[in-house]
Amino acid sequence: MKKTAIFIALSIVTLVSVSMLLTNYSDNVKYDSNKLHHGKNSFKTKRSASIFQWLSMRFKEGPTPSVAQKDIESILAEVELSQIDLKSASSADVPRATWIGHATVLVQYQGINFLTDPHLTDYAAPFDFWAKRFTPPALTFAEMPEIDFVVISHNHYDHLDSRTVDMFGDSVTWLVPLGLKAWFLERGIATEKVIELDWWEPHQFSKKGSLTVKITFTPSVHWSKRTPWDTNKSLWGSWAVQIGNFKSWFAGDTAYDEKLFKEIGDKLGPFQLAMIPIGAYGPRYFMLNQHLDPAQAVLVHQEIRSQKSIPIHWGTFQLTHEPFLEPPELLADAMKKTGLPDDEFRAMKIGETIQIKSRLEKR
Repeated sequence: MKKTAIFIALSIVTLVSVSMLLTNYSDNVKYDSNKLHHGKNSFKTKRSASIFQWLSMRFKEGPTPSVAQKDIESILAEVELSQIDLKSASSADVPRATWIGHATVLVQYQGINFLTDPHLTDYAAPFDFWAKRFTPPALTFAEMPEIDFVVISHNHYDHLDSRTVDMFGDSVTWLVPLGLKAWFLERGIATEKVIELDWWEPHQFSKKGSLTVKITFTPSVHWSKRTPWDTNKSLWGSWAVQIGNFKSWFAGDTAYDEKLFKEIGDKLGPFQLAMIPIGAYGPRYFMLNQHLDPAQAVLVHQEIRSQKSIPIHWGTFQLTHEPFLEPPELLADAMKKTGLPDDEFRAMKIGETIQIKSRLEKR
């Protein structure tokens, strides 16, 4: 109880500090009354919990579960650098994906390298005293291959890390949700390097000597906030990326919706690869409208018509109240209940690289 009270006190101090220091957000979004997810002065969300309700939940639930060192070590793999260096890899024509940690995945195909929600530093918070990562990123910035573009799902600190953004700077093209471009410009990123999109809007990325890439910003069920004044001022979403005949989908953060994922699968699928979150779901009475649990993640895998899915958003930060290794255990149980092959959607180790068959399978 004492630890919980200390945590809440620190949370309030941080909230006040953030209020004073981090007030910038995009106030130049032109909200469209013809679009259902646009409100008058912000984007619409199913989540309605306030910071005070979050603090109340944390007080009720107590500290998050402790994490054992043996559990940390059990999900780490040594990266085979030859697998991510296209110049030396023997199968450069085969799509591949490496889990860097949390929601960060390196995807490579036909000379194109892209990252999802890159987070390479130690904390998923505005200040360095909470949300410390337990597992290191599989690759440091120095070890990364040349990255062509980055997709950002939303502005929460575990998905949009300012120090990681500063590392890449203008060396990549940033694809971001509507309302978030101003944040990048304020960090000194060139305006031509930031592509801002609304739901269902496409963008063509071209690189000399490589295939043209079609990138589409697709919906998700979530919300956005970095300061007390910018709640839902920028959009959130998922990303469909097509490189030649290879289709992938990155879910970002999302809750479940009975219609949405079927719609994404029908419009843009089937996908050969999907990156779907399975963690940060507890307690369900509070997290239901913002994060999938593993059983719902399996439904999403099926509904978007994914051939191969990677579970993300677990095993890096202990953000919520489920035990550290529970998400992959529940994922395996859910897959068994559906009767799907285990390797179609299985837990990977951080640093593990998989290669994806080029054949699309229709469900």
